[in-house]
Amino acid sequence: MKKIIILILVLAYSLMGQSAYYRLGYGDIFPTTGPFSSSLGHGAVALGDSTRIATQNPAALSSSNKVHFGVTLGSEFRSINSTVSNNTRLEQLYLSFPVGKRFGMSLGTQAIADFASEYAFSLGLGTFSEHSEGGIWDYHIGLGYDLSSSMRLGLKLHTFQGLLRRETRVQLDDSQELYVVKGDISGRSIEAGVISNLREKVSLGLTVNIPYDKPTLSGRDSLAGSGAYVDLEEELGAWPTTIKFGVIYHHSETMNFMAGIGQQLFSESGFDDAQVFSLPEGWSTTPVASFQLAMQKLPTDRTSRYWTKRTGWHAGVSIKNYYLMPASGNMIYEYSLISGTNLELRNGRSMFELSGEFGSRGGEESLPEELFARMKLGIQINDMWFRKVKRR
Repeated sequence: MKKIIILILVLAYSLMGQSAYYRLGYGDIFPTTGPFSSSLGHGAVALGDSTRIATQNPAALSSSNKVHFGVTLGSEFRSINSTVSNNTRLEQLYLSFPVGKRFGMSLGTQAIADFASEYAFSLGLGTFSEHSEGGIWDYHIGLGYDLSSSMRLGLKLHTFQGLLRRETRVQLDDSQELYVVKGDISGRSIEAGVISNLREKVSLGLTVNIPYDKPTLSGRDSLAGSGAYVDLEEELGAWPTTIKFGVIYHHSETMNFMAGIGQQLFSESGFDDAQVFSLPEGWSTTPVASFQLAMQKLPTDRTSRYWTKRTGWHAGVSIKNYYLMPASGNMIYEYSLISGTNLELRNGRSMFELSGEFGSRGGEESLPEELFARMKLGIQINDMWFRKVKRR
């Protein structure tokens, strides 16, 4: 039964409404959720700034001298053969605060995998359709420590929680069968980070995120309307270890140049025994290498009455390969332009950030070329909003 469904799924790549890439494996794993880091790439892991908190590196938490609360909304548009799909959602919530003079802590959650897809395929003898919903959220607590004037360290604990519900409907002549896979997902990882300043002009940052308890799906695979079901206890064995390295050259007080490198390492046998996330024959996982170059223009005067002086912007380019490889052995690449802007309120209480990413993911033999646009809106407010107001 499962092999027949997978075979039909392989034939359904060119279909309606959702990315073909989302129908393989887990979708995009560990997307960059914050608008600031989205528009700078992995170079953001080397940034430590007390006026904002970049959640990409737990070592940056030690630079926080006030309470910060942030929320991010994201919207992604994808186009394949003139068919456009959209996914808009809440992507990130976090709270950070100083603990003494040398420590900083954070609590937060962010979306790291999305299973949403819906499509249909017509066969000569009937129709095949599938509807998936759910995803995985990362809940984390982080601690940063200011070791010295040139070295900061950080540690973050991650807990993955999610769910999956996938309905597969096969209609053949007058008969119809509905297969349902549903279950809860849980797992854990640990992330370590460091930020080091070399003289006054160069900053280096490094993070390593290692899953010591890979996410596991616990649920059932059943035939709807009957008592036939199979209990599932499936580890997502291909869940990656993620490494990010960033370099910042501080050209002036208001201009930075950044370079970022990322690496995701996937287990080669991660899908071999998978029941739910099995791949088409010949497909395999491959390490993801990504590279970004970006420049950052800081606000010239954060307290100016003119909004143009309180506005900063950043722009760059990004290239990476996809984590799944077709049977041909040709890797799938993603090219994009990244950009963003931010505006600080004159009273210093809030910061509004907007980022955009525009690019294409090239298909090789089995998958079509896909165009995408990702937009993110973030709001960060500091502790002036949290202070008690004395009233007469």
